[in-house]
Amino acid sequence: MSELAIPPNVGHESLAAEPAARTARAGRRRKLRFGLSMRVLVLNTAFVMIAATMIYVPAISIYRSYWLHNRLSAAYTAALVLEAAPSAMTPPELSRQLLDSVGARVIVLNMKGTKRILASSDLPPAVDAVYDLRTQSLGDVPLEAIETLFAPSGRVITVLGAAPMGGDAVAITMDEAPLKRGMEAYSRRLLIMTLVMSAIVAILATIAINIMVLRPVRRLTDNITEFGADPENAARIIEPSGSEHEIGQAEAALAVMQESLVRELNQKKHLAALGLAVAKINHDMRNMLSSAQLLSDRLANVTDPLAQRIAPKLVATLDRAIRFCQATMTYGRAVDEPPKPRRFLLRPLVEEAIESVGPLAAGHIEFVNDAPERLEVCADPEQMFRVLVNLLRNGVEALQSAGSAPGWPAEIRIAARERLGPYDGRPAGGPAAKGATGAPAGRAETIIEVSDSGPGVPDSARAKLFAAFFTADRAGGTGLGLVIASDLVRAHGGSLTLAPPATASAAEPPGAKFIITLPLHPAASEATASSRFENAPL
Repeated sequence: MSELAIPPNVGHESLAAEPAARTARAGRRRKLRFGLSMRVLVLNTAFVMIAATMIYVPAISIYRSYWLHNRLSAAYTAALVLEAAPSAMTPPELSRQLLDSVGARVIVLNMKGTKRILASSDLPPAVDAVYDLRTQSLGDVPLEAIETLFAPSGRVITVLGAAPMGGDAVAITMDEAPLKRGMEAYSRRLLIMTLVMSAIVAILATIAINIMVLRPVRRLTDNITEFGADPENAARIIEPSGSEHEIGQAEAALAVMQESLVRELNQKKHLAALGLAVAKINHDMRNMLSSAQLLSDRLANVTDPLAQRIAPKLVATLDRAIRFCQATMTYGRAVDEPPKPRRFLLRPLVEEAIESVGPLAAGHIEFVNDAPERLEVCADPEQMFRVLVNLLRNGVEALQSAGSAPGWPAEIRIAARERLGPYDGRPAGGPAAKGATGAPAGRAETIIEVSDSGPGVPDSARAKLFAAFFTADRAGGTGLGLVIASDLVRAHGGSLTLAPPATASAAEPPGAKFIITLPLHPAASEATASSRFENAPL
């Protein structure tokens, strides 16, 4: 009987395992369209449940330990009573009452290597598990608790604890069912409390996140949606809240972007309306210029020498104006007129452009034509004439508005040359850059420089100099001349750039210097071009 109560060399294994179904249910998401608030609520609830699960295992382990220690304490008291009674003098009724108070079938006292049965009732056929609370480690407590929860019903266990009167141990053999029922009831109470706490914490957290995060985000999304429906309406630009957090910074950045977009769209709308108006004006102006051209033909019969000298230029100017009006109307129909390049001498075209712009200078500005007499370019003469006129007019307006730089006369200079490789920023006539980074070595190009002796372009205006309607705060300008010139040069496969400002020690005025880069005619051989580069007069 003593061997039944305390079986020797009985080990115990852990059956700890979290059920897969619980983990799957916790991680399962409903396939519905949740808003951000509902998602936050679900996530908060899930996180609280995970935290409660982590707390549950230690809690149920402590409950089981207390329950068993209470039974051992009752067995300790019963052992004192039974040990104090004379041998064979303990009434059966007292033994039964003591066993019922402990909740055990057998109470055994182990003292000095001997095992004595103090009380017993129905003896079990076998003991399913033995738990020694005297040598229990910290890791054994949760494993044994989980084993009890998932153990099959009807198990009989033996629990060992400290014995009175210097004994080795007191052991009780009992049914595990009452312990299991108590643990299950405790688990239900803990689950209910956890669900209530989860609901409270999740709702409070959701309200806080909704106020601090989701509401500002929803304001951003609503504003983006409304602004997208009418991006030209400045009233739909978001008003930043002024907060210092990330969402406040996003609101400020969005407001800046929306303001810029509204300006761009309104400007494009203005340009579209302006293009329609220009097309109508050009249509009528072409008709008037055609009539003026017919009348100017009669000047050929006038015997006045001055009229005979001016008449061809007047006819050529009217003819150019008519073609320009026609080109403008063609552009208004969104059909770009491609350049018609051909080879021609540059110097006469420069002279013609100077004569066209000269009257604007009223004799106060000197024009210097440094283009070589034999230099030919391959381009559309009409379009290159417009490029030069716009650049010369830009220089005249700059000198008339701000005057020339101190110590320099008011002049506009046009220089040109041919070279190999990319432009190195040196004045025309200097040594060419060969093999420099930015263009293949040996590429043949024509460089045309238009410079003035004005104060130059401010650093703040350089970035937007080629933007439409940008005039650098100069009176009289439309802000379109440089844009038109840049587009025409780019159509030829070239580029129009503003050279860096000249240094104080440089032997050239500090004014603006525009550089036109045009490719030479592809049919020109590299050898011919290379031989001309070194000896081309400037």
